[in-house]
Amino acid sequence: MSWLDRHATAIGAASALITAPVAVGALIGVSVQLSEADRVAKEATAREAYRNHLALAVATPAFAAPTDACAILASDTGAAYQAFVDHLLYAAEQMLEVEDGWDMTFGDQLANHRIFICSHDGPKGETDKVANLLNRFRSEQCNSVIQCSSRP
Repeated sequence: MSWLDRHATAIGAASALITAPVAVGALIGVSVQLSEADRVAKEATAREAYRNHLALAVATPAFAAPTDACAILASDTGAAYQAFVDHLLYAAEQMLEVEDGWDMTFGDQLANHRIFICSHDGPKGETDKVANLLNRFRSEQCNSVIQCSSRP
């Protein structure tokens, strides 16, 4: 009888004891990899949303920095302008969810849309982070509620 035959049961038990922690470690490793892949995908989506908004701003400079937001809102392009601001807020929502430090960037961009944002009809924010961004902006930038007299 060889040494291996005499200790087969102990070797089997030791193998089982080693296999369990290795399997748990592998599961933890897979979980970490999936979580990181999800984070990277969300960050890429957020950056793409912001890039798309920048491209939209270049394509529609009258909406990006309106000289008379009241006139735009009262015109046939009023809904398109509101959609432009909604797109900006969507990009903000995406970026604020994945990365800190974008509040000032979006606050600066919201300044171009002060009249619309400060109005009663202004956006409210679909998520807590965007609502907080808008509330901070309003508390700093909206001395009084602005109503465009030319709006229907």
